[in-house]
Amino acid sequence: MSAADFVPYFTIPGSIIGVVTGAFVIWERFFRYQPMAFIISKPLIPGGAQKGCYLRVVNRSERPILMSWPTGTTDSALRIATDHSTRSIVTSLLQGEKAIVLNGGDEAAFPVLTPPNWRTLEPEQTIETIIRWRFVQPVIWKRDRSFLVRISKRSYLHLLDEMEDDAED
Repeated sequence: MSAADFVPYFTIPGSIIGVVTGAFVIWERFFRYQPMAFIISKPLIPGGAQKGCYLRVVNRSERPILMSWPTGTTDSALRIATDHSTRSIVTSLLQGEKAIVLNGGDEAAFPVLTPPNWRTLEPEQTIETIIRWRFVQPVIWKRDRSFLVRISKRSYLHLLDEMEDDAED
């Protein structure tokens, strides 16, 4: 057996390693610093018993990001306020868009408000909104990116401990 017979044994693993390395570089450049967002529950006031749902956003990058989301009263759409102030809640009711800057490495929790058709929603129906974001000072990607925040009514109620459990006899 000559040395040329061993070449396929090295080229196939080498090709696989090259593809995996390339995929990792692409992931790191485009997705590593994408902000994380999820819905959490916490007391409305520190130490309080009543809970509220919040959109928790974590900026995993060192650079500030500009985030925006639609405002207004649309059926089955999450409404997001920047805080619990009257001005912020009224702003979330008016048609338009709200934008905020989240500094590098920071995280924030924004109150989540239910849509106008909340009472008529079935437990498995979802409420959602699209959050757009971009780096304030983009280097490569200059267009807005987006992610969908979605939660079912049942999960939302479970977060608030308001879901009635089916009693078994």
